[in-house]
Amino acid sequence: MPGWVVELVGTTPDEFSLTSVRIADAAALGAEALEARVAEAYGEIAGRLGGSAIGRPVRLWNYIPSINADMGGGRDRYMVFNAGRYRAFAAWFGGRGAFDRDVATASGVGHDGRDLMVHCLAARQAGVAVENPRQVAPHRYSDRYGPLPPCFARATVLAEREMILVGGTASIRGEESVHAASLAKQMSETLTNLASVVEAAHAKVGMAPTRAMDEGEWLARYRELRVYYPRAEDASAIERAARRAFAKRCRIERVRAGLCRAELLVEIEGVAGLVS
Repeated sequence: MPGWVVELVGTTPDEFSLTSVRIADAAALGAEALEARVAEAYGEIAGRLGGSAIGRPVRLWNYIPSINADMGGGRDRYMVFNAGRYRAFAAWFGGRGAFDRDVATASGVGHDGRDLMVHCLAARQAGVAVENPRQVAPHRYSDRYGPLPPCFARATVLAEREMILVGGTASIRGEESVHAASLAKQMSETLTNLASVVEAAHAKVGMAPTRAMDEGEWLARYRELRVYYPRAEDASAIERAARRAFAKRCRIERVRAGLCRAELLVEIEGVAGLVS
């Protein structure tokens, strides 16, 4: 199909595969065309994974050009992307009723290029989808965030590897952004959400601790982090806050990127352990 490319990026025999889709010059597409292309691209991933023994999606990354650009009709580019993804997932998983169980965790951030990229990590064994009790499941958002909502789990547990894959996490409580004017407060809220989802993951797979653990102890479970932020001038403050919050052994990567809502100043994804 003209305008987009599907590439099998690589596989780890008997364990994981990574499939990537590029929608070329997505920034030039109108809302209707972009929504259709996103649905087709996700449908192509579903088709390829459906014929593979390593075919259970466990983690997705979406890189969307000019993510907050106005697309008309009260929608920005992220909302249009979400509509295409929603339609594809409804076909892939058999309707919205399966989203709580089958949809993998994900991140969706912006960039300054023109192509739209989707990377899908798949495994031989299905992961366990986890929601954050402090937040509304994305596919249950109200239409304030688009006529068709985002579709992703807050985290996916790979129990056999004692690993929690945590998707893009920001200063959102319920479904609303909070602390719009304060980087420090957004960072604090984001850290609380990161701790909460790891605690929820342990409970979901029957590994809740025998004693109460505080936020710092849950954050100490993180091994790898990627921090996204839109404003270059915030990099140093974000770095300092992250270094204070997480264990010294945790690897932290910073990436300047647009976020799914214009008022958000920081988003963090990561990998945490089910054991300390």
